[in-house]
Amino acid sequence: MSGILSNGSRAGVCDPALLESMLFSPGRRRLVVDSRLAGGELMRHHEKARQTEIRVYGGVLRHMLVFDARYAVVPLDELSLHAGALVLRPPLVGPCGQFFGVLWSESRPLGGGPGRGACLKGRQRQVADLLVEGATDHQVANRLGLSSRTVRTIVSELHDRFGTTSRMALGFRLGRVTKRV
Repeated sequence: MSGILSNGSRAGVCDPALLESMLFSPGRRRLVVDSRLAGGELMRHHEKARQTEIRVYGGVLRHMLVFDARYAVVPLDELSLHAGALVLRPPLVGPCGQFFGVLWSESRPLGGGPGRGACLKGRQRQVADLLVEGATDHQVANRLGLSSRTVRTIVSELHDRFGTTSRMALGFRLGRVTKRV
């Protein structure tokens, strides 16, 4: 299960029961929270116990839960979680999962430190620049004089480094990194 939780613009907007159900649910859990919610004692306790992977996003967030790419739950009213929710199923849940992937890669681990994507060097930088321009793995290999297998390995390393699982999320992350550096 993946989730995006926010304390919102007003204190107390994040429902404690929703937070607890996210933290205590079985299986692999990844959670992106805003900086106001990240300061809570409950968050630090569960991150230290490694029960839930938690990352902090610096921007504005809206609540969303994604369940194994099968369902996504989005509240109808962000200020009142009791107003109801929209349950999305495939194919509509796909973009929600991709959006979560982008937020996940843009977020920093709870407890400080930068995210996984510091600056790129050498071949990774060259491959990233060409991928951002829209080149395929085969085109990157031809332009850099590498084998396609080497390019796929570098792309896989980039996925691991930025915590992305889709080519779209990696592209968003690479676009931000290559613009800054």
